[in-house]
Amino acid sequence: MDPEELLADRVGVGVTRVSLRTPTLPPATHTNAYLVGREDFVVVEPASPYGPEQERLFAAIEARRAKGHRLVGALLTHHHADHVGGAWALRARYGAPVMAHPETARRLRARGPVDIELREGDALPPGLDDLGLTLLHTPGHAPGHLCVHAARHGWLIAGDMVASVGTILVDVDDGGDMDDYIAQLERLAGSAPGRILPAHGEPIAEGEDRLRFYVRHRLLREEKVFDAVRDGAADLGAVVARAYDDTPVAVWPL
Repeated sequence: MDPEELLADRVGVGVTRVSLRTPTLPPATHTNAYLVGREDFVVVEPASPYGPEQERLFAAIEARRAKGHRLVGALLTHHHADHVGGAWALRARYGAPVMAHPETARRLRARGPVDIELREGDALPPGLDDLGLTLLHTPGHAPGHLCVHAARHGWLIAGDMVASVGTILVDVDDGGDMDDYIAQLERLAGSAPGRILPAHGEPIAEGEDRLRFYVRHRLLREEKVFDAVRDGAADLGAVVARAYDDTPVAVWPL
């Protein structure tokens, strides 16, 4: 068996996954790092700050390098700690430039440098041209959130737009915006994304269906919030108790 296959799961044409333990929100415990490219490749979501988990990612990279493949960058979907924890370890070990949206770069300035700022439609390094990758700027969960779409091959690396473990938190105190988030879910659904590769959990086969479900779910939840307020909920705790009555009490603080 190819050593790479022992270290990383092939989840789409030109993309493999290494699931790494990270300081993420429960019930998730891991963040998926994706190695994207047939020969030259980037790591999307260099996620873990934990040494043993970084070594697992390094082993997958070394398996590629042993074939003559070349690591050409570390791409951040957004600034949250469970997505960027290994970025500068990769940079230090391999000289791989850290790449992110300018809004992400601004929020990470105190943690480490972003070498290449990327916006929607910008090209990734030339060795990845054969996959037909498109960068999409999808703010809402985070102002600088990026997705990577391989329309030709029917997959989308979606970061924290959706998850197959847990849910997505939109924190207004950290640049989140629910209107933007819903608008971007609708936009992604309209792009026929095929298979979604989320940051947390297993690949999602029916990507468009999941995105449209998220939109419906968020709008229904919003209506429950309005109902709670109209019915006299006097403070945030009372609103949560009414609007999230179908979720475990333990997660209400989120």
